[in-house]
Amino acid sequence: MPKSRPLALAAALALLLGACGQAPAPKSRPAPRRPKVVTGFTLRQIATLPVPAEGLAAAVEGGVVTIFGGLGPQGSLASIYRLHGGTLAAAGQLPLPIHDLAAAPLPAGGLLVAGGGQVASFDHVYRYRAGQMEPFAVLPTPRSDLAAVPLDKAVYLIGGYTGSSFLATILRVDADGRITTAGQLPLGLRYVGAAALGGRIYLFGGLAVQGYQAAIYRFTPGRGPLRVGRLPVAVRAPLVAAGGGGILLAGGESAPGQDQAVVYWYTPGAGLRSIGKLPAPLALGAAVYLGHDRFVLIGGEDGGEIAQGVFLLTLQRRP
Repeated sequence: MPKSRPLALAAALALLLGACGQAPAPKSRPAPRRPKVVTGFTLRQIATLPVPAEGLAAAVEGGVVTIFGGLGPQGSLASIYRLHGGTLAAAGQLPLPIHDLAAAPLPAGGLLVAGGGQVASFDHVYRYRAGQMEPFAVLPTPRSDLAAVPLDKAVYLIGGYTGSSFLATILRVDADGRITTAGQLPLGLRYVGAAALGGRIYLFGGLAVQGYQAAIYRFTPGRGPLRVGRLPVAVRAPLVAAGGGGILLAGGESAPGQDQAVVYWYTPGAGLRSIGKLPAPLALGAAVYLGHDRFVLIGGEDGGEIAQGVFLLTLQRRP
């Protein structure tokens, strides 16, 4: 009897496969690369400040770190230094000695230098570029002990102290120097650690009228701050910088003369994790991100003594 049509088709397909070999397997796609987890860090000193300084400010532009002012053993400082490739060099002078000021890169180029004080707080805002300081804006209220964070073609100035009052306002400074109120903190805060990540600003600790704070807030422009976590210890003036997919949080003062040495790594998904300790406690210094998992820690207070070191902190990771 003749083969049925389905059987004939099956036989023909078997002959075809036998002649051509097995059908090629679909190409496998490479497995997505898993992000490497930060597990620790290495630390080495790369420079020494000419004068020990706390309450200084620092910002990065074009891979060069610029360091402004601070409080030294003899009082407020007017010095400006540039750190490039481990070499520290003088790079001008502030218009007057200032400590507890803030600095951040401006979207149109140059660095914004805001607030600070001596006995009284200042309302000055300057732009530093090409080695020169020039007036840029005037704050609505004098403020020292503030934080400055670049985000969305602007710089946000957070909290601070007038000399008599703790400030809860968040100010936005546009590229043309126009200043507007962008938000309000739940309470007035000085010495809050702040950094931007993923289009949002994260705030860590600080000092309020009620005392040292442990809250972690997330601020999204156009919305109010939202509490998203808590530090293990309430601190003011931790060294904070964002980069490498997370935020580095080092040290901080937990009580007068009692500084911390713990270093944390924060990401919105995993929260806060301890990744090691500094050789000595540290607070009231500056931290900036250089790229390629490298941060620079500058000056500060070491358990009551003013620090003078400039350190390169490099993250360690594993899959």
